[in-house]
Amino acid sequence: MLPSSVIKEYLHAKFPDNRIIGDEFTVDSIFTNDEKKHLSINMETGLWQDFKSSERGSFPQLVAYVEDIPYREALQFLRSKLFDTPELLFEISSVRENIQKPSSVNTIPDIFKSFERFDIDNIDQSSLTARLAKKFITDRKLESYPSPFYICQKGRYANRLIIPYAYKDRPPFYFQARNLSLLGTKYLNPSSAVTGAKSSDMLFPFRVDGDYVVVTEGPLDAISLQLHGLNATSTQGSTLSHAQAATLKNMQVIFAYDNDEAGKIGIKKARKLMLEKNRSQFCIAHLPSGVKDWNDVHVLADSNNHFRQIFKDGLHPMTLEYEVTEELD
Repeated sequence: MLPSSVIKEYLHAKFPDNRIIGDEFTVDSIFTNDEKKHLSINMETGLWQDFKSSERGSFPQLVAYVEDIPYREALQFLRSKLFDTPELLFEISSVRENIQKPSSVNTIPDIFKSFERFDIDNIDQSSLTARLAKKFITDRKLESYPSPFYICQKGRYANRLIIPYAYKDRPPFYFQARNLSLLGTKYLNPSSAVTGAKSSDMLFPFRVDGDYVVVTEGPLDAISLQLHGLNATSTQGSTLSHAQAATLKNMQVIFAYDNDEAGKIGIKKARKLMLEKNRSQFCIAHLPSGVKDWNDVHVLADSNNHFRQIFKDGLHPMTLEYEVTEELD
């Protein structure tokens, strides 16, 4: 059976217009015209039923219908979502996280004391977390990122890659913990009781004195852009908050969200927010077809110039008052 986290991630990405009651995720029918959400999917089992067309089936069958691909390809797609290393599936599934609620005495430096600085060239082969972290980083071609990653092997952030938010020569002020197992959510953020701020207030560190900034959904996309010399940040999801918009108010903003429904909706909302703040100068960087995010482009690009050309080819200025491509030459 698929982990519910995979089912939920897929459903939220594909069906942003939804209604959730308990474990039931309901959307408009994909088989016939519908405005009353007749398609119901159980987020724990993946079993679904369309009450308007009488269609029903397993989650891989639903994915095959949505993606318009054969059932066998849908299975392969879902297997790729499970984990990058199928041979470690049983071992990964056996990992258990000890949830620790943050207390008021914890601080970011306190939490970092439980993390291990990750040295990709000198890992402990007996550590599953270390092996998974190495594969995660190398598969995404992030080995040359100059800031250190960390790993956590026990506690609330167990079996996760820690992505610190820190400016040069300063201690981390925030972090995101990326899941390396099948269990739990993809990302865990430190509590606002620890940071004193909501996660929606945070932006991944970027060059604040730059003329422009590229805004991505996740920190790995921002890192991928930074590796090619572009000034980039991330909003921890596809929603730009008022606090984040205020931080970016004096910069030329380029939205570079993921190539899915959530990303498209996020762009529309961000555009509205920017206009509300009387900002007329911003751009959208469209991803090429067939890739999900900017880390995918980073992995596929055969050179720095190739990546930057893909980025510039996808730029769509929302105003003629500013030619952002001049900043990238």
